[in-house]
Amino acid sequence: MKPKKRQVITPSRVAAWSTVFLLTVGAVVTFWLYGQSSYQPLLLIGLLQLFPATANLLLYLPILKKREADPPAPQKADAEPNGEKPRRGALLGSKLKAQARALGRWCYDLWVERRSVLVAALVFVTVLVFGIQYWQRYSVNALPGLLTYLIPVVLAVLFVLYIVLDKWCKHTAAKIEPPEGEPTEQQAAALFDKAVLNSLRGALSVSRLAMICAAAIIMLRMLGLVYWDSASGVIITLLFAYQMVFLVISLAVRLIRREMGTTPELSIPMPGLGGEDLGILSYLEKNTGITMRSLWSIRLVGKIVPFAAMAIVVLLWGSSGMVKIEATQQGALYRLGVLQEEPLEPGLHFTLPWPFDSVEVYDTKVVNQVTIGYISDESADNIWTQAHGTEEYRLILGNGNELVSINMRVEFVIEDLHTYLTGSAAPESLMQAAAYELITAKTITTDLATLLTADRVTFAEEFKAELIERTAAYQTGLGIVNVVLESIHPPVEVSEIYQEIVNSKIEAQQVIATALGAANVTVIQARSNRDATIKDAEVMKAADIAAAKAAVAALEGDNAADQEHGAAYRYYLYLNAI
Repeated sequence: MKPKKRQVITPSRVAAWSTVFLLTVGAVVTFWLYGQSSYQPLLLIGLLQLFPATANLLLYLPILKKREADPPAPQKADAEPNGEKPRRGALLGSKLKAQARALGRWCYDLWVERRSVLVAALVFVTVLVFGIQYWQRYSVNALPGLLTYLIPVVLAVLFVLYIVLDKWCKHTAAKIEPPEGEPTEQQAAALFDKAVLNSLRGALSVSRLAMICAAAIIMLRMLGLVYWDSASGVIITLLFAYQMVFLVISLAVRLIRREMGTTPELSIPMPGLGGEDLGILSYLEKNTGITMRSLWSIRLVGKIVPFAAMAIVVLLWGSSGMVKIEATQQGALYRLGVLQEEPLEPGLHFTLPWPFDSVEVYDTKVVNQVTIGYISDESADNIWTQAHGTEEYRLILGNGNELVSINMRVEFVIEDLHTYLTGSAAPESLMQAAAYELITAKTITTDLATLLTADRVTFAEEFKAELIERTAAYQTGLGIVNVVLESIHPPVEVSEIYQEIVNSKIEAQQVIATALGAANVTVIQARSNRDATIKDAEVMKAADIAAAKAAVAALEGDNAADQEHGAAYRYYLYLNAI
């Protein structure tokens, strides 16, 4: 049994892995800042960092050694030891096992021999995924976000950290010298790490440039000087596109030169940020093998430049057919000037370039509103004596002698984009005219008192149902979401008089209520006095009756005593009198 070789982690690999890890940490930090502030450039910067970190991390997929040839399998006898032929089921099972082993060996050999192609395919898929994710999250009309001074401070810390990482990668890569002759396994790994370090230096330079731009724009905005949020998104988007283009070009060059497994340098040249070794000329010399400083190479470049410029123009022209539709929008596709039946749903779409196709984007899931009557002013909307807009829409009521001013808000969305664009030239104006016509028809048969005392919710629901039916007949493509009856009041010119009448009615009702209250109190007090007088008289009556009964009883006792003992009783009375 051969002793297993101990793998030593070289300084170049430590630098490469640490840079990939810290780039990922920087992306997570910017994602966290985006979650705290909802400031879109921070999300874009996070994708800008995570994209090259993921692409370079894929280069370190396990490098497998080539599989050694299996020893020839022993030949099985056609017959069993007892001389019998093998059963048909056993033969079928052995064939299936052999085919399974052959399929596994083929997949294994494909992974070992074609690792470079597979890694390149994974990197290309990473480019595609990150590109789609970026364009889906980029929006020109993004919300401004809640910014604090913590954000530029964190970006400045990451900026300094990336400078340190860039110097570390540069010095580590400079120590790796190309070997003379056939490189050993350790030297090949060192050259591999050097290529990855050069790739990461370009990624660090792009990230630093995006961070310093975003931090400067945030500081200017927080100081109240300028608001360049959209410019920040455009700068980061250009950097992302620049990074993606050079990564794809480098990937193609490495595949053509068969260097994906030896020196997979996915370079992103950033002149002025990483020194001459990250410049455009150095990039071209490294990837073409041509010295760009000689006369004949300058002539060659002069011949290539027109074709390159033409290719760039064609690429830009082709990119005009790429359209991004937000979640609350739909796109109307015009092909050679003819509106297509099906609208473009939210997402990223690729159409024919201009002038063959053109797309107009509409907010179909955003609730819009129109006002029927006057434009409401919240500060004075419920005050009758003040005007509620530049012009008030007055309606003549049923008796012809009364006027009323109404404020009604109609909320709607674009329900059918194709009908909205083909049914009429001005669907909103048509719907507004239908609403005015309907409100006039509903108020012509009533009077002011009835209208003012009507249930507004019921009135609005009935109005909404009739308006939906009428706009459907006009084919406006609009959907009525809600109708709100905000205010009904008399015209401003007579509102003071009408308010005085209303106030007098209220005051009259208040006086009547006060008089009724006082009358009730007086009646209650009179009833209480009556009951007390009756009770006192009954008490006096009972006392008089008792006194009279006592006098009668005394007289009857005197008569009885006089009859039975006349002389003695009289003598007793004589003594009492004396």
